Amino acid sequence: MNIDLLVKMANEIGDFFAAESGPANAPRDVAGHLRRYWEPRMRKQIIEHYRRGGAGLSELSVKAVEILASTSPAAAVPAQGSASPDGAAAAAGGGTQPKPQAKA
Repeated sequence: MNIDLLVKMANEIGDFFAAESGPANAPRDVAGHLRRYWEPRMRKQIIEHYRRGGAGLSELSVKAVEILASTSPAAAVPAQGSASPDGAAAAAGGGTQPKPQAKA
């Protein structure tokens, strides 16, 4: 997914929870929302973006992604080319999918 769109969505979610939960609870609530409603690939992308500096993320979103990164299986970003906890390698063709059987 486009990282600019993920950043925009994270910031909009942050704006909502800033008003709804207040500044003290908003980062935790945003992280919880991302954990519950974003698919693993989206979470992994936003965590990787955060680790590269998090350009475009609001201060609240940075705090939320930091919480997400520290509590998420996606936090263990694998080395390039290795399997990830969310099965990204399998989706990219590197997994253990059954091979078609030859017809007799």
